[in-house]
Amino acid sequence: MDPSLHFLTREHWQWNLLFFIYGLSFFLMGFAILILTRRGSKLHLSRSLPWLAAFGLAHGLVEWGYILIPTAVVAEGWETLGAIIFNGGHALLLPLSYTFLLAFGLNLLVDTRGWSRRLKSLPVLAFIIWFLIFFFTFPGRGPAINNWLLLGDIMARYILALPGSILSAVAILNQQEELASLGRRSLRHYLLGSAAVLFLYAVAGGLLVPPAPFFPASVINTGLLMYLGLPVPVLRISSSLLLTYFIFRLLEVFEAEEQKYHQVVREREMIWREREKIRRDLHDGVIQAIYGLALGLEYTRGLLAENPSAAAGRLQALSQQAEAVIEDLRGYLAGLHLGRELPPEPVAIIKQRAADLLQDSGLEIFWHVQGEKPGTLDSDQRDHLYHMVTEIFSNIRRHARASRVRIQVEQEVDGFMVSIKDDGTGILRAASYGQGLGNLRQRAALAGGWVEIADWPGRGTTVTFWLPYYTGDGGKG
Repeated sequence: MDPSLHFLTREHWQWNLLFFIYGLSFFLMGFAILILTRRGSKLHLSRSLPWLAAFGLAHGLVEWGYILIPTAVVAEGWETLGAIIFNGGHALLLPLSYTFLLAFGLNLLVDTRGWSRRLKSLPVLAFIIWFLIFFFTFPGRGPAINNWLLLGDIMARYILALPGSILSAVAILNQQEELASLGRRSLRHYLLGSAAVLFLYAVAGGLLVPPAPFFPASVINTGLLMYLGLPVPVLRISSSLLLTYFIFRLLEVFEAEEQKYHQVVREREMIWREREKIRRDLHDGVIQAIYGLALGLEYTRGLLAENPSAAAGRLQALSQQAEAVIEDLRGYLAGLHLGRELPPEPVAIIKQRAADLLQDSGLEIFWHVQGEKPGTLDSDQRDHLYHMVTEIFSNIRRHARASRVRIQVEQEVDGFMVSIKDDGTGILRAASYGQGLGNLRQRAALAGGWVEIADWPGRGTTVTFWLPYYTGDGGKG
């Protein structure tokens, strides 16, 4: 530290204000880092930022010390215990703050570049070197104390501040690739700004020291800059304000990381939903269609002996159905929508599936449709309805052993309700947990509606579901 600064700040209130702002900027930077850093972050920067926060808080206290330590205590030098505590503590706090800065840069470089972790001990070694120089040059009591304190300030800047600022700037520049993956361009500007200001601080806070009778302090020093009309404190205060601004804005990296995380989660959820959709469609569509083909073939085999010409026609129809199943399967394998040109009216879809799946089954089908003029469904709703009625009719044909099916549709203003009742044996309780009925419930929910299943063993099953109409405004009716 420069002991003359204590006197300077007390004689000129303008310098008092500047040093207060100087300390405040560093203190706010450290405090902001502690508050805004996300502990769960996976960024290299997050693991090293506590060192930069420690530098900001400690260096802020150093600069405030020039104006807050009582004048009488400063004048006592090292004569009293209170003076030793205040003046000695202030003298040690400056190199300690620079040690934190050096630790920040070196830790960040080691983590980013994959260097040996032993290098992380270098800041402690550098502080020990400074302390040994400071300790063994202690002149005892007398006027030489001020020159000794001045030497400690210069050595702290050369050994700790200069390499600490440079390494921190280089380390921050090495974060460009990692930050670019977050997809926020402004972070690159803040990162480059932080690095540039740290290089500036390497000159203002590390290279420009009070004049001393040894090189380079005898040539490059605060007196040279004062001669050129630019006081070093002004340069240091400017760099501290800029550094605080850029570091504060750079902390937006954690918000960007969180947004990136949520984006990845949403993408994974979308992939999972698409896979679930393909799984449901394969079960409800392709597998049911193949089962329908198997039933058709079984029925056709019985016709071969009695009516060969009818059997041949039936085989032709089954061949066309098989080609349609192949086309559907290709669409599923490509992860695409089925692409069927389904009618937008729900009753038409239900009647079409009933005709396809219940024909040649021997079942009596009773229809009852009532209500207002039907609304329309969007493509996803039509697809869900298609598979829902496919699942219901297939279960009736395969498992119910029914003779009659009653299909009732009630068309309402904002949606429609369908009730499908058979007089079969009922669904086994274990089947209620099966994949087919689970898909039925999922599809009803995805289409914006609900489904209920009432089962009476030996007396049949009733499946009731309600779906809303598409409103055209991005939602359902």
